[in-house]
Amino acid sequence: MQEQDNTQDGGQNGGAKRVGGLIAAAGQRAKLEAKRRDAVYPLPGQPWNGIPPGEWPEKGEIDDTGFLPKACPVRPLGYEGEAFYFVDTMGQVFNSAAAGRLGVERMQILFAGHEDFLYWAWPAKEPKKMAADPGFKSERVRRDLFAACRARGAWSMSDTVRGRGAWRDDQGGLMIHCGDAMWIEGQLEDTGEYDGYFYPRRPASFTPWAEPVQQKDNPATTLFEILRTWNFARGDVDVMFLIGWLGVAMLGGALDWRPSIFMVGDAGTGKSELFGKNGLIRSVLGKMMVATTNASEAGLYQLVGHDSVPIAIDELEGEDGQDQAQKVIKMARDAASGSVRIRGGQNHKGVEFQAQSSFAFSGINPPPIPPANLTRLVIVEMMPLKVTSNKAPTLPAAETVGPRLLRILADGWGDLDYKLDQYYAVLREAGHNSRGQKTYGTFLALAHTLIGDDGLHALGMPSEQGGDLHRWGEWLQAEAMPELEGAGETWRQAIDLILTSEIDAYSGGVRNTVSEVLDDLKQGRSSDPMGGGPASAFEETRRKLGHADLGLYGSVKSGLILAIPNSSKKIGRALLDTPFGDRGGNGSWKWALRRAPSHIVKRGIDDGSGREDNRVTIAGRQVRCLFVDLKAYGAL
Repeated sequence: MQEQDNTQDGGQNGGAKRVGGLIAAAGQRAKLEAKRRDAVYPLPGQPWNGIPPGEWPEKGEIDDTGFLPKACPVRPLGYEGEAFYFVDTMGQVFNSAAAGRLGVERMQILFAGHEDFLYWAWPAKEPKKMAADPGFKSERVRRDLFAACRARGAWSMSDTVRGRGAWRDDQGGLMIHCGDAMWIEGQLEDTGEYDGYFYPRRPASFTPWAEPVQQKDNPATTLFEILRTWNFARGDVDVMFLIGWLGVAMLGGALDWRPSIFMVGDAGTGKSELFGKNGLIRSVLGKMMVATTNASEAGLYQLVGHDSVPIAIDELEGEDGQDQAQKVIKMARDAASGSVRIRGGQNHKGVEFQAQSSFAFSGINPPPIPPANLTRLVIVEMMPLKVTSNKAPTLPAAETVGPRLLRILADGWGDLDYKLDQYYAVLREAGHNSRGQKTYGTFLALAHTLIGDDGLHALGMPSEQGGDLHRWGEWLQAEAMPELEGAGETWRQAIDLILTSEIDAYSGGVRNTVSEVLDDLKQGRSSDPMGGGPASAFEETRRKLGHADLGLYGSVKSGLILAIPNSSKKIGRALLDTPFGDRGGNGSWKWALRRAPSHIVKRGIDDGSGREDNRVTIAGRQVRCLFVDLKAYGAL
C-alpha cells in the first residue's frame, strides 16, 4: 500500500481549530446536561413548591392529560392493546406489559432516580408518618398513569419511534439523533418528542462539528487521496462511490434512497485495512457504525431496532450460509427505500420493522445477487495492492473526521436535492433508468457535497466550476455497468430465461436449449431424420419445442413466432430457480410477458381463418398462449 503524505490537514493552525471544535462541542453537551439536572424534590412528607404531599389535583397542578402532576418526571406516550407506553426518567420508552404487570418494583424502575416524587405525589401515609417510613400508593399511581396514556390515545413504537441517525422533520429539515442528544439547527437539544415522533435516549454517538467547516479544513479531500492508495478496478470512480457511501451512511433515514456497497476482493487487497475493526472507514464512522461478521437478519433487527445507522458486514461469502446471506441482502434491498417489513412477534402478533440503514458488505466470494438487489448496490472490486510501503496510510485527527463530515452534510442539506437532480440528469443521458439514477446519483451527489466543488476541482475530478459533470455519463454508461447486467425489464428477462432453458429431451446425445434449436432451424442445420425438406425441418423443430411445452408458428423467411402457454408445468419447472418459475405450472412469466410492447408479444395469432385467437395446439393439447415475435425481439 502506498504511503500517503498527510501533512496538509495536520498543521499547527488546523490542530488549534480542531481543539477549538472539540471544546465547543463539549460546551454544548455541558449546557444540555445542565438542563437535565435532576429536580430537587422535598423530603418525604414535606410540601414542594408550596403544595402539600398528594394535594396537586386540588391545587390545579395537573398536566395536559388531566391525570398527572405538571412536573411529573415520567411522561405518558399512549397505549396499544394492553400495553401502556411511557417515557421513563432515563429518556427511554417504557412498556408496561414488557415484563408483566406494573408492580411496585417496575414503578421504581420507571421513576428511577426520582422516587421522592412518588412519595410527594402519591403518599401512602399522613405527612408526619412519611418521614420515618416513606411509601407511595401504587394502585393510585397505576390508575393515574394508565388514565394519562388513555388520554394521549393509541400509540405504536413501529410508527413513531426513531433511533440514532439522521431524519427529516415535518418541513423537510434535517435533524440528527446523536444518541444522548438531538442536533437541530446547529444546537444540541434533549431527546424526546418532536413533530409526532419520539426520539429515545440511546448510547452516545458523535455529533456534528460545533461550527461550519471551511474548505481548507475539509477532511474529505485528504480521505479521497488516502483512498487512492488502494487499487480499485474503476480507480477514482470507485473512490467517489466510497466517499458517497459515507454520506449515505451518515444521513440514512433522512434520505429517500439509501443504496449500499459491496467490496469484493481476494486476500491481500486491503479489505481489512478499509472496513476492518481498525480500518479506515471504522475510524471515520466510529460508534455510529454497526460492524459484524456472519450476521443473521434476525440478529441485525434486534441489534439495530429503530436506529438508522450504517451496517458493515464482513465475510459475507457465497459458499456457506446462502439462505442467511440472501436474507441479509434482501434486508439491504428493503432498506434502500425504507420498506416496512412484517415479522412474527410475541403472542402471535406481527411486528413492523422499517430498516433505514445503508449496508457495506465485503467478501472474497460473494453470494449470488439477484438483479433486483444489484440495482440497489454498487460493487467495488479491489485488485491486488501496488505495494510501495508496508505502512498503511493513516487519517490525521481521525476522531474529528466523522463530526466534521457530518457537519458538512448538515450544512449542505438544503442544496442536496439540486445536486441529486444534476446527477440524475447526467445519468439519464447515459441510459440509466430511474433505479440506476437513484443508486449511482445518490453516491455521486453526496460525495460532491462532502468534498465540495473546489475540492473536486483540485483533485482533478468533474466539478461544476470545471463544467464537466457530463464526464460521469461517459464513465458510467448503463450498458457497461456490471451491477446492471440482467436488470432489464421483467418481460425481457422472462423471454431470455425461456430461450436459454434446456429442452427436456436429448438430441444427438445432448440436451439443447430453446434458442439453440431455433438457431439450428434458421441456419439450415435442422433437418428431418427421415430426409424431408425445409418444411419437414420446420415440423421437426416444432416437435422438439413441444417437449418444452412451446409452440412454433410462421417461417424462417417471414419470421418465427414462439407460442408460450400461460400455464405449464414444464415451463414452470424449467424456470424454477428464477423469479418466474412454479412447480405447479402457474408461474408469473405470463404477467411479465403481458407488459412487453405489443409488436413483440402478441395476445393472439391468426388461426388461418383471418381471426385472431390465443388458443393453439401444442404437443397434442390446446392451450392459451402469448406469442413472441422473435424477429421483432431480435433473438434471431
